[in-house]
Amino acid sequence: MIKNWTNKSIVEYPLDKECFGKYIIPLHSVSYDKKNPQIGILGADESADGVRRELFTLAYPFQNTTVLDLGNVKNINEADNIALILYLFSLNIIPIVLANGESHAKEHLESVIQTALTSSWIIVHSSLANDMLIKPHLDQAVSEGLIKVRYLGHQNHVTEAAALHRIQKLGAEAMRLGHIRQHIDRIEPWCRSIDHAIFHLDAMRKSDFKAQNSSNPGGFFYEEACKVCQFIGASSHLKSMAFYGYEPALDHDGQSAAVLAQLIWYMVDGFHHFREEQNIQKSKLTQYVVHAAHSELDINFWKNPESGRWWMEVPGHQDHWVSCTYDDYLEASQGEFSSRLISVLNRG
Repeated sequence: MIKNWTNKSIVEYPLDKECFGKYIIPLHSVSYDKKNPQIGILGADESADGVRRELFTLAYPFQNTTVLDLGNVKNINEADNIALILYLFSLNIIPIVLANGESHAKEHLESVIQTALTSSWIIVHSSLANDMLIKPHLDQAVSEGLIKVRYLGHQNHVTEAAALHRIQKLGAEAMRLGHIRQHIDRIEPWCRSIDHAIFHLDAMRKSDFKAQNSSNPGGFFYEEACKVCQFIGASSHLKSMAFYGYEPALDHDGQSAAVLAQLIWYMVDGFHHFREEQNIQKSKLTQYVVHAAHSELDINFWKNPESGRWWMEVPGHQDHWVSCTYDDYLEASQGEFSSRLISVLNRG
């Protein structure tokens, strides 16, 4: 059925050496296993083929993870684009969408809204997605309680005051690039349970990703962007990820295609090596109790000794856990709570 919506990629799969391309499963020979989530590379157009060529040459230490090549989307209408994404969701396939523009972003958002389930999003963008085509639809979905959004990597010098006001009004969360650079591990809890992610490539430095329309010299370094993608891939709830803003006409030496391929590689790495079970089992965790003097409450922190991940249990709500870090626990044990945890406690 997927053949009605996509064309097979023309990129050949190298079979003579141990690499990513040897293990990826091509579109026309796919047999779907709905029980286990599978990752699918989906090009919004043929520009994705340059990224595939770079991706297929990389190492593949993911033998227990299935990666599919879903081909490139045909010249189909908006309704068909939405139907395609919904069909992939029904097969438990996690699409990684590669697009040079944002024309597919609205269909991506609409397909998620049509699942009629509340979902959480991470959007990596240099200016809080204030100039993206999906902004009106995104804001409406947040206002109606259909989705929750967290923004990563905005830069103060390119972010309008109106955009910051918009985020506050919507009740969304945002972490600016400068804060992430000082504490990059602090974004892992933000990514841990997200359902969908959009990585707009203008969030990267122009020197690290040249094939973008933005002339802004600031942004994520290549290594930081890889780490962000690894955190996103590790989310136990992840259902889709999209990369927007790759302009192949500006990629004169192919370096940007190589960078994007490696961002995908780290997303798959997070999915393969660091993904946890969705349902947290207390019996497998270690409990730490912190007494909050300002509220006279005993607050439970929990650590997974295998993964090293931490959670805070919201007092009075045993089933409401908030992902956090070891540093959050240390600060709380000294009587200091991060603004994020204080906000959660106040809501609880």
